[in-house]
Amino acid sequence: MKTTHIIKYQSLSPWLLGILVSLLAGTVASTGDFRLVALFFAALCGLVAALFPVPLFWLAIIVSFALAGLAQLYYPPLELIRWTLIPISAILVAHILIQHFLTPPRQLNNDNMPLILWLLLAFILVNVISAIVNLQNLATVATGLKGYFQLWGLLFAMALLNWNSELMERWLPRAIWILALIQVPFGLHQYFFVAPVRHGLERGIVPLDIVSGTFGGSLNGGGANAVLAVFMFIVWSCVLALWKSKVISTSRMLLISAILLAPVMINEAKVSIVYIVTVFLVTFRRDAFRNITRFLTVGILTTGIVATMFVAYVRHAPEGKVETWYDLVTYTLEYNLLKDEAWGGKLSRGGILKLWIEEHGTVANTLLGYGVGATRSETPNLLSRRLGIKNPQSFGIGNLAVIAILWESGVIGFAIIAALFVAAFRGACKLERIYAANKEQSAIFLGLQGAIVILYISLWHKNFFVFHIGYQAILVVLLGYLTYWLRQPGPAGAQALSEAHR
Repeated sequence: MKTTHIIKYQSLSPWLLGILVSLLAGTVASTGDFRLVALFFAALCGLVAALFPVPLFWLAIIVSFALAGLAQLYYPPLELIRWTLIPISAILVAHILIQHFLTPPRQLNNDNMPLILWLLLAFILVNVISAIVNLQNLATVATGLKGYFQLWGLLFAMALLNWNSELMERWLPRAIWILALIQVPFGLHQYFFVAPVRHGLERGIVPLDIVSGTFGGSLNGGGANAVLAVFMFIVWSCVLALWKSKVISTSRMLLISAILLAPVMINEAKVSIVYIVTVFLVTFRRDAFRNITRFLTVGILTTGIVATMFVAYVRHAPEGKVETWYDLVTYTLEYNLLKDEAWGGKLSRGGILKLWIEEHGTVANTLLGYGVGATRSETPNLLSRRLGIKNPQSFGIGNLAVIAILWESGVIGFAIIAALFVAAFRGACKLERIYAANKEQSAIFLGLQGAIVILYISLWHKNFFVFHIGYQAILVVLLGYLTYWLRQPGPAGAQALSEAHR
């Protein structure tokens, strides 16, 4: 009898839930508040998506690569959409735990845990220990943890959930390609329409850092043009690798290169010159000994692109300070490395590094830092008292990711991050060999080798690793993609498993 009642209640529950949702929807709609209606609809979609990891995965990709940045620049009232990534990451972690407890032990793939995952866990642990040792207040800890780890749930989900291989092999690369293409129209719009507006607001200051595609910016504070450069050169690295592997033709490679590199020619990110040389040297490093003709041909192409970039950057450089490419190099080195201060009392990149070398503190602070969030705190803390300043963030001591990591998690934290990039590079090399029979897939892993080096270099250029959604999305998806494939048995292993199940 009791069982019958339970079955009846279970069959009625979807209807009761539907009635409740309808009543709530009617109440919200009657308010006439568009933002409240949009929030309710988003919450309803989120509730449904929470039950399925694949929609959550795509939602995280779309929000982090596109919606968060576009809202920040084009419609600031919706820029808090980026906060949805924290619950999405948490729910994806919950899916990992559910899968672990529901999967029989013999079917779990716990024996194949790439070094990348262990290093990620080690970095989290070091930051927790550092926060405890330095007796940080909870507000600073929360700020720091959110900044670093807001998307890491997506990374662990990509690595550990049982995804359909078609999602990772076909759909994710296509999605990244589409995201790269949409940077072009947004970049051109920002160059021709948004930049002139900022030019007027900034009274003559060169405004082209607002050309950041879908990665965000502000008319008053510039844009994430360096993140756009990182993303486009990562994709271009894979395009060159596909051409090298004869997956695409020379004419197609040249056409795609022209399209992809158009935004970085005009967005004033001078680090792009370093990135393009990096892509060339990493992708074609073996050809210097095996195929010197191809090495020289691509080298000439790279030199031509670099020369074009120099012309574009000289044209848009501050008037009266730069007239030639030599002036551009001299001005850039002096502004970033030779001067201790850059502008507004903030330290230059060279000044930041010099300050850490001189003031890194006790042995404990040198090894473990001053705690997560210490450089981004707007209130006094142990680090600010050590340096004799009121506001660490306004002083600019964390404006490089490398230095922010050294201040917050010490030499140990930085060593873990450096090891993470080494492990990722070696993993990409290993996957290139494993999937050598599949030219397209092997080429992607070759292209990702250049991507990893670019991302490491970017740690010495900006502090986006510490807080920026778009940059973290690029890093998380790359590491998640690598760890997913490193956990797979490979073509030979998959064939052996298939034959064993026959």
